[in-house]
Amino acid sequence: MKIVLPAQTVNIDTSTGGVDRIWYERMQQLAAFANLFSEVNPKTLTDGQVLIWNNATKKFLPGAN
Repeated sequence: MKIVLPAQTVNIDTSTGGVDRIWYERMQQLAAFANLFSEVNPKTLTDGQVLIWNNATKKFLPGAN
């Protein structure tokens, strides 16, 4: 998935106080991507440890070194 943010000239908010649709969609994509790593605690990772895709949880989990 490639996430492309709108240009700097595209306002994030609308005149009605909402979030512009294009920004909302991109923020949803970023949140979905970040959630793939929600079970990973960077403080507990060791040197050389890899992340493995867990198909049951649909997330990346720490794997073996």
